Amino acid sequence: MDFQYSSEHEALRDSTRDFLDVHGRDERGWHTVCTDLELPGLAVPAEHGGVGATLVESAIVFEEFGRALSPLPLASHVFAVHAVLRLGDDEQRHRLLPGLLGGARRAAFAATAPGAGNAAVATVWATQNDGRTVLDGGCGPVVQGHGADLLVVAARTGDNVGLYVVDTAAPGVGVTELPSFDASRPVARVTLRQAAAERLGSAPDGLDRVLDTARVLLAAEMLGGAEACLDRSIEYACSRTQFDRPIGTFQAVKHMCAEMAIEIDATRVAVMFAAMSADDPAELAVAAPLVKAQAADTFTLCANTATQVHGGIAFTWEHDLHRYLRRAKTCEALFGSSSRHRALLADRVGL
Repeated sequence: MDFQYSSEHEALRDSTRDFLDVHGRDERGWHTVCTDLELPGLAVPAEHGGVGATLVESAIVFEEFGRALSPLPLASHVFAVHAVLRLGDDEQRHRLLPGLLGGARRAAFAATAPGAGNAAVATVWATQNDGRTVLDGGCGPVVQGHGADLLVVAARTGDNVGLYVVDTAAPGVGVTELPSFDASRPVARVTLRQAAAERLGSAPDGLDRVLDTARVLLAAEMLGGAEACLDRSIEYACSRTQFDRPIGTFQAVKHMCAEMAIEIDATRVAVMFAAMSADDPAELAVAAPLVKAQAADTFTLCANTATQVHGGIAFTWEHDLHRYLRRAKTCEALFGSSSRHRALLADRVGL
């Protein structure tokens, strides 16, 4: 396995970074993301209206979105797209994907809570009522749930959990925006009362692969955030002077930046391996929980350390660095903590 990006990969990175530098915090940029750049469909086969690339390309884009701390709803939307792609039948894919890939409809992935695929902790139940599937219960926090047209909800039926598509405009569906620790990533609470839903496919398996794909992409986003923390720290350490010399010449500051760099390098390799392994379910099952835990720990460490390098200035609203710390802590909680993911990894490898 070649752990190097090609010239095409670097061109994708550069074009995504250039776009985010100009439009990354503008909600109107979402249309461009879907139509001109076609980012939601990067890893979707061309036969379904996508670009036909791989998860490696998607991971590069997510890394840049994390670096820019963009509030655009790419993550939750793409997680939902992959749920339709992996679990939906042919009719569902042909009906749902064009609108999602082209930006006509926006989706949110409402299965990011710890243990989302575990029937024992399910908070939404699917039942049959007069020949139709309905959902009851509640879930949250749902990233970018407020304003979405469709929700992909994990719900229990019998002893297994499936993913269901719910129209937010349907009767019995309530989406309430919640206060968010990360102002750049709003969250919502979803309540369902006899809400009409459509199950994605009929097979009970496949949910873990969807969740693992989302974990890898989220890890790539966290990697980008960690890189931004290091870049800002180096820039500040080179420009901020104390005792007539840049603080970057002090050994303590050098060590903090070096520690960040070492952890980022390890996380970058893990993200690359996980993205390259996405087509092998067995490899992905091992790589996904590992890389999610690794990236969460690295991002949190880098955000905390960068705050120390900046001497506390990052605790003020006038400086952006505290926003990275907020994103790090919220990403760490999605799909469960690092300790939960290491326990999941241990279970999967038989330890």
